[in-house]
Amino acid sequence: MSQVAKVLQVLDLFSASRPTLAAEEIADLLAISRPTAFRYVKQLCETGLLAKLAGRYALGAKIIALDYRIRRSEPILQASRPRMRALAEQTGATVVLCGIYGDEIVHSHHEASGKPAAMSLERGRVMPLFRGAAPAVILAHLSSTRLKQLYERHHDDPAVAHIAPDWPALRAHYQRIRKNGFYVSREEIDAGVVGIAAPIFNDGRHVVGAVTLVRELDGSEPADETAAIARITTCATHITVELARLAN
Repeated sequence: MSQVAKVLQVLDLFSASRPTLAAEEIADLLAISRPTAFRYVKQLCETGLLAKLAGRYALGAKIIALDYRIRRSEPILQASRPRMRALAEQTGATVVLCGIYGDEIVHSHHEASGKPAAMSLERGRVMPLFRGAAPAVILAHLSSTRLKQLYERHHDDPAVAHIAPDWPALRAHYQRIRKNGFYVSREEIDAGVVGIAAPIFNDGRHVVGAVTLVRELDGSEPADETAAIARITTCATHITVELARLAN
């Protein structure tokens, strides 16, 4: 792990249930020496990524500034918003964009026409790796080597065991999803909600995210689901094409 990565891993320690930390707590959580922890937090405070509050530390305002810039400049967001908005208006459903960053799949944007679907709709929410439509299509398009690495790190997760009993079966599961080009999840993350996702690529080959049509379970006819699958896969294809155009 590079020195920069070691310093930045401090940021991952903060959460809604742990909004502030002392340097000593950071040292214990990362299994590093206290002088090293103090050096890390000093560097992060100097950049604005952390803020000191009465001897403790919290995430800093620089992160808010970076999020503002991302919302207005990230290529995948620029390519996705118009298509997502149009699809939400056509279907009356909620359309969600997720991206993969390292080993995390993150909710980065959504568009809703009318009342949003009854799901957790927060930008920045980290999605479960092995549940839900977007994670399924993203993992399905990772290399076998990377997928196996994720499996080995998370094989004790009950969600993994629910998918398959071992690595060969898990790989076959994701190969089927990859062949289909989409995935339909029913109540895998939120009760009463169905998601239909298709992958987005940055160069036609490397998956960078997924777009998901989210709606409440309502006993729709199979033909309605078939139409929804066609719409979401078309939307994902258009986003992929636009992403390539923005990169050139």
